[in-house]
Amino acid sequence: MRQRLLAALIVGMIRVWLMTLRVQRCGPPFEGPGVIAFWHGDQLPLLAIRPGDAVAPMSLSRDGRLQARVMAAFGVRDVAGSSSRGALAAARGLRRQVAGGAVALVAVDGPRGPARVAKPGAAWLARHVGCPLWPVAVDAVGWRLRAWDRFLLPRPFSRVVVAVGEPVSLAAGLSADELAAHTGAALEAASAVARAHREQGAENRVDAH
Repeated sequence: MRQRLLAALIVGMIRVWLMTLRVQRCGPPFEGPGVIAFWHGDQLPLLAIRPGDAVAPMSLSRDGRLQARVMAAFGVRDVAGSSSRGALAAARGLRRQVAGGAVALVAVDGPRGPARVAKPGAAWLARHVGCPLWPVAVDAVGWRLRAWDRFLLPRPFSRVVVAVGEPVSLAAGLSADELAAHTGAALEAASAVARAHREQGAENRVDAH
């Protein structure tokens, strides 16, 4: 009961926060099943552009079960497990869901970091299923929490840019390290696009005055 009430409170806060943001999406659409790769800490703005049939790996811990309740309110179904606990079950579950038409949301530097150092799991999943891997990055003015993932809280009533990169090319012979490197490079490129779009918008507002 306590967890249910806490989840409802968090959901309400997220909905109100998102309502205050002006989220601009740039890049290709999410067409068909696939994998969305993003950095830990950028989750909040991504809820504004989530695809209709989305799944995400979530920890078996108490915090993970709370997260699952919150994400369910936004239409994101959970696949229980993470790379540190229940990894095999999570990988199988994600593969089954994506093969069935879902879009998997994967924080590629999780579950414990280091921050912005990509791991190969998302790319492996996309290559194994034969679906697109979209790198998605966020740029916004706001606050970063003092957690390892520097969770982003965009400033209310501010403009947030979410950049979706072109699907990452994943050749069959790439090693795990190469898959991780390709994913990280694609996310850094998407981050640069998001930053450029947001800064250009700020310049335009200054010029308008």
